[in-house]
Amino acid sequence: MEPDAKKWFGERVRRARLDIGLKQEELAEILGTSQAVVSNVENGVSAISVPDLPRWAEALHKPIMYFYDEHALDWQRRALDTLAMFPEDQLEVVLKMLKYMALGMYEKGNLN
Repeated sequence: MEPDAKKWFGERVRRARLDIGLKQEELAEILGTSQAVVSNVENGVSAISVPDLPRWAEALHKPIMYFYDEHALDWQRRALDTLAMFPEDQLEVVLKMLKYMALGMYEKGNLN
């Protein structure tokens, strides 16, 4: 993650934490990590990995997409990051669903 993206992400984490009235120490306890980790994320020093994002989103009572800057990421990166959130044994099902959705849209003339 690039420095500007880390800062933006950290600001989103801080805003979400403050929205629900948690201290860094309280969020850290919920996440099972240290206050230093939360501080580093909020200050843009470090980032969390994509597989950890659902846990942070749940702890902060926000949807996962709250943490994405839609304009900073291209659609391929967003799609890959979203797919990475699914358990590996479910990916084939998700990909088949997407394929059938796309085929259905194509047949109805909604895709070029």
